[in-house]
Amino acid sequence: MTIKAVIDTGTMITLSGTCLMNVFKSFVKTNKIELMISSTIAQESVWNPINNKKFALNAARIKYAINQQVVKSIPKNSQINSEMEKILRISNNVFFTQNGPITIIQAGEAEALALAKIYSAKAMFVDERTTRSLIENPQRLKQVLERRQDEPVRINQENLNTIRNMFPDLKMFRSVDIIALSYEQDLFDHELDHGKLELEAALYSAKFNGCAVSENEINEYVKNAKDRK
Repeated sequence: MTIKAVIDTGTMITLSGTCLMNVFKSFVKTNKIELMISSTIAQESVWNPINNKKFALNAARIKYAINQQVVKSIPKNSQINSEMEKILRISNNVFFTQNGPITIIQAGEAEALALAKIYSAKAMFVDERTTRSLIENPQRLKQVLERRQDEPVRINQENLNTIRNMFPDLKMFRSVDIIALSYEQDLFDHELDHGKLELEAALYSAKFNGCAVSENEINEYVKNAKDRK
């Protein structure tokens, strides 16, 4: 059975930056994932940076994955645009300070969520912490926002319930989750040996390339992994 999933800009850039695109392709194929990316995200991760020499190689890797149909780019249309605007409006009116609502997601994340809603995706690959926390752990996000704002934050519960109810079955995964699952499924072939040293190196590379993951989480991944070398 094919699993529909959506991927965000950050995760694509992280996997490309860690030079683990071959592992990623094997992961998508092995798990029979129909992976979608919005045209806006393709623009952010491929077409804009490909003309910048500093980022061109990463962009070219992602472009190759799209051309190979590992990831399918979905053109923007009126339905996606309408759903995206709705998600932006609701999500950015969930958390408030005394000065008004706090903007927590941008158009790229909202468009990815819109794709997930429209295509009934069961999974979303997103490294950015805020989007994940909004759906999975809004109370934790409230605490983070209070530290950032240095003032109390209140929640509009009606808007929070509305946005979360839009995605009742959506599971969020980071690039580190993809790497750890790929390791467990013996998908490091042709890229790395199957040892804990390689797993740890790959996880830290994802962290240093932008994935929101703590050292404690990485240590847990490595501790719980079987040494296959």
